[in-house]
Amino acid sequence: MLASKNPSKQAGLFFALLVCTTLLWADNKPWKSKPYQTWDAKDVQTIMTDSPWVSKTTVRRSWDPSKENTAVQPVQQEISGGVRSDPTVMGSVRSNTGATDSDQSNQQVNTYVYWYSSRLIRAAAARQSFLRGSMDQTSADKFTDAPQTEYQIVLRMDDMTPFTTKDEKFYQQNAFLQMRRSNLKLPPSKVLYERLGTTMEDVVFFFPKTADGAPTIARDETDVVFSCKVADQTLHADFKPKTMVDQFGPDL
Repeated sequence: MLASKNPSKQAGLFFALLVCTTLLWADNKPWKSKPYQTWDAKDVQTIMTDSPWVSKTTVRRSWDPSKENTAVQPVQQEISGGVRSDPTVMGSVRSNTGATDSDQSNQQVNTYVYWYSSRLIRAAAARQSFLRGSMDQTSADKFTDAPQTEYQIVLRMDDMTPFTTKDEKFYQQNAFLQMRRSNLKLPPSKVLYERLGTTMEDVVFFFPKTADGAPTIARDETDVVFSCKVADQTLHADFKPKTMVDQFGPDL
């Protein structure tokens, strides 16, 4: 009876509970709640597939599927002053994207775009390597904390055929970051293909952090869209810098 006389109070209590639950859920995200050295495989998978640092989309296949063997194996490669090392984390995404026969019949190619220069994604890559026994903790820490002089965007698709028919220069000329608030359109400074033998693994796009002495991504930027021409269409991946915050602060 008392509760029925105070519907507004009930609504207020419900809203407060909802807010607290939402905040608690956010704090339980691995990038908010615990150091990367304690992440388990599930935490890494959450970061690599369901965090603000990754954009998931599909691309319509308008080309003949690749005949390459796309199995991913550990590989080490020097990138931007730090060992990229063991992109089996990226490979694990390929094997856990949820691709099905219907994906193939519908000609939709699963595509993941990562903000790879972020400490968080690098930490997830290092932690995955550590859990698999291919990297010791000292090397993982060094890789995670290595300064990144440029922004790095990594693109990986279930079928990388479009990138085997064009060279890096083509994609350097046909990709950019677009800032919503400043309307700045930033071309990549370089593009690097990563291969395992003859198999294309992923594509790394490098973008400058400053231009004419000013940051290319302002502190108040709300949306950064990565665009890249893939075959006969343009792929778009939207990132929201204000949500890309870990326990140490903004992380690009």
